[in-house]
Amino acid sequence: MNKIFRVLLFLGFIWILSYALATLFFNATSFIGDQIVVIPIQGMITLDGAGSLFTEATSAHDIVNQIDAANADSSVKGIVLEINSPGGTVMGSKVVADAIKNVEKPVVAVITEYGASGAYWIASQADVIVADDLSIVGSIGVLGSYLEFGGLLEDYNVTYQRLVTGKYKDISTPYRPMTGEEEKLIMERLQGIHEYFVSEVAEGRGMGVSDVVALSDGLFYLGKDAVDLGLVDVLGNKDDAINLTKQLAGVSDGSVSEYEKEKPWYETLSEYTSRSFFSLGQGIGSVLVSVNQEPLVFRA
Repeated sequence: MNKIFRVLLFLGFIWILSYALATLFFNATSFIGDQIVVIPIQGMITLDGAGSLFTEATSAHDIVNQIDAANADSSVKGIVLEINSPGGTVMGSKVVADAIKNVEKPVVAVITEYGASGAYWIASQADVIVADDLSIVGSIGVLGSYLEFGGLLEDYNVTYQRLVTGKYKDISTPYRPMTGEEEKLIMERLQGIHEYFVSEVAEGRGMGVSDVVALSDGLFYLGKDAVDLGLVDVLGNKDDAINLTKQLAGVSDGSVSEYEKEKPWYETLSEYTSRSFFSLGQGIGSVLVSVNQEPLVFRA
């Protein structure tokens, strides 16, 4: 009996070892060869991907992880950033733009529909920008606006009782109007972010700061016009961007991989529910300074 058991144990060990080696061999050989990876950047860009009840958002940290993984993978020869985003928070946009600077391989950004504001900041750090001729491009500017309800509260005889330990602690509260001094202080900070944004675009695009300043009034441009302004290099689509990336990487016949995290339905449902309740309970007084500018939506 013991002999039979030992034989079965040996055969089981051989089967497990064979399976492990076969799996290892398959995983190793399945990724042999040159690759171009496509990283999607969709919706509003925030650090953790937290949006609102009606706003699609993507996590800047997830995008950075994908960029870093592609940069570290020796089989990956180039990266395509597939952008369809109206922008995002300042830090969400900045960390992705910073990650692109560390990539040692060709990076091509393709703007399929929207590549505005913070999303354009990200695109500007790529080696080449491809855009559809009717895509929305640019909108270089910083937004810090919010609703103020002081007058409405007065209409309903509701009083804002101000209790703060610092003079400017409630500088952005919606329950009272800003003073002239407070508005000036906020604008100074927004201007500082704006100047940083402009300098990043100028450096990434190889343009003069004064040239970018002339385009940094928050206006968006169609892709076909953005080429003449120096904001876009080539008109085209995703396939054109992939082919261009192959050329830049010196890859004649490489595979294309999509970097997209698939979430199980229960995780998506849980995330949507938690974000919805968070947005409802967040309160009107939360102010988010962002470089997000919702562009016009054209319907044919």
